[in-house]
Amino acid sequence: MPPYNIRIPSCEENLQTAYKILDMAKEYSPDIVLLPETFKNAGRSIETYANDSETIDGQVINFLSAKAFEGHYNLVAGILLSENQHLSNEAIIFDRNGKIAGRYVKNYPVEAEIQAGIIPGNSIPTFDLDFGRIGVAICFDINWRNIWNTFKDKEIDFACWISAYEGGNLLSQYAQWYKYPIVSSVWPYHSKVIDIMGNVPVKTSRWNRLAYYEMNLDRELFHTDLQMDKINDIEKKYGNDILIQAFTEENLFLLTNYRSDCTIKDIEKEFNLVSYKKYIERCTVLRDQTLFNKV
Repeated sequence: MPPYNIRIPSCEENLQTAYKILDMAKEYSPDIVLLPETFKNAGRSIETYANDSETIDGQVINFLSAKAFEGHYNLVAGILLSENQHLSNEAIIFDRNGKIAGRYVKNYPVEAEIQAGIIPGNSIPTFDLDFGRIGVAICFDINWRNIWNTFKDKEIDFACWISAYEGGNLLSQYAQWYKYPIVSSVWPYHSKVIDIMGNVPVKTSRWNRLAYYEMNLDRELFHTDLQMDKINDIEKKYGNDILIQAFTEENLFLLTNYRSDCTIKDIEKEFNLVSYKKYIERCTVLRDQTLFNKV
């Protein structure tokens, strides 16, 4: 438990804390659970990384696989891996059956990590799980926008950021700018869920190390331009089956669907709505065509 500057925990202590959190998470029947960056090594010196690393077929990986299977949830866990005589800072993604569904290698380690032998990654994958598509970034990756922009281009449902520190306001700025939620899991007190407007509906604290949040992914964001009059029509037909959240200062509104007989795409088509993303793309194309024709 933090703060880690008071004492240095052992790897075994960190593992036991993580396993307790995974057991508690099972009681919520979640779709996905996150553990922080190199959670086994939390609070320990980077100089110990080589001796404290894991192998892809080692005991910790196998134990995490078993926990995902027992809890019937997807799991993202930060692991320091030793493979082919190389060290890497990775996020391992397990599916509900405990199988490895993907791996992400930290693209931008800090200087001390590289000096300790950690090899950076050079790809930005996304992962299609049984409930939706996620992107994963690790700690210092927060400082490079190409990662977060790639997530937007690949149309993720939300991003997972696992880290040794909390990230601060930058995560909220990214969520609001790129218009997808971000879920964090960190060593210190405040792991968070951040919505597309940069708000934090739930987070952990020094007392509760697990935060639960139900996120409806059948949703879409729209600009009010040429569409504001449709809001009342949607409300009149669907009532509280469709949650309408209006963000007046940004001229945006979010529709979240709670019906089982249709999707948000069906409603979008029914009312001839244009999503915020498509509207921005359309305006950009029209602007460029106008400039080109003018020349």
